Amino acid sequence: MKKVGAFLVIAAALLCGQILTAQTQLTAAVGLALPPYVLKDTNNGLEVDIVRQALQESGYTLKLDFVPFARVPISLKDKSADCALTINEASGVTGVFYSQSHITYQNVAVALKSRGLKIAKVEDLKPLRIVAFQDATNYLGNDFRAMAKSNTGYSELANQEAQVKMLFMDRADAVVMDINIFKYFRQAIKDVPVNAEVTIYPIFPPTNYKVAFINKDVCQKFNEGFNKLKASGKYDAIFKNYIK
Repeated sequence: MKKVGAFLVIAAALLCGQILTAQTQLTAAVGLALPPYVLKDTNNGLEVDIVRQALQESGYTLKLDFVPFARVPISLKDKSADCALTINEASGVTGVFYSQSHITYQNVAVALKSRGLKIAKVEDLKPLRIVAFQDATNYLGNDFRAMAKSNTGYSELANQEAQVKMLFMDRADAVVMDINIFKYFRQAIKDVPVNAEVTIYPIFPPTNYKVAFINKDVCQKFNEGFNKLKASGKYDAIFKNYIK
């Protein structure tokens, strides 16, 4: 009888452990890859680490579900994920709870300082050889789309490391990309000299991103964990781990 009782206690403990894990493990829908923000091969990244550690502050673990970018909002709508990033209200997804902004993307134009270019607005890119990220004309507004359409020297690349190389190899007058993505690839490139000074032109507005949650309470717990992360200095430490 004692053996049966002990077995029931162990079984109950195992069941409670399984239930607790199910309650505290969150599945996040994440776009396939966007170094340094999301690194699929290593299951981490600058943004992923911020979200993961903010959730850890409240006792949650994070499981990543890498999906095409277009499926991120769908994963929220069909509730195949508990949360999603990188996203904000502009996604059009309703019926979810958006966290406070945890990260800001800042697209810029970057040119070699030796060129002495004057770039104060998007229109100033028109006479230049511009290499932008893939689908930039769909993200950077009507003025940028009009510039690209009338600029015979405009092109787009999916490979953003190649973008950076083109700048330093003088195959582009300027590249258009997120500033942290530029810095990340610049420090990683070894086969092309990338030491020349550059000028950063912040001619695009910043975009604040959030995490969208299915559950309101979990969203609040994330916000609390994120604030702790910022106050402790861990947030800045994550940035320094990816961007030297």
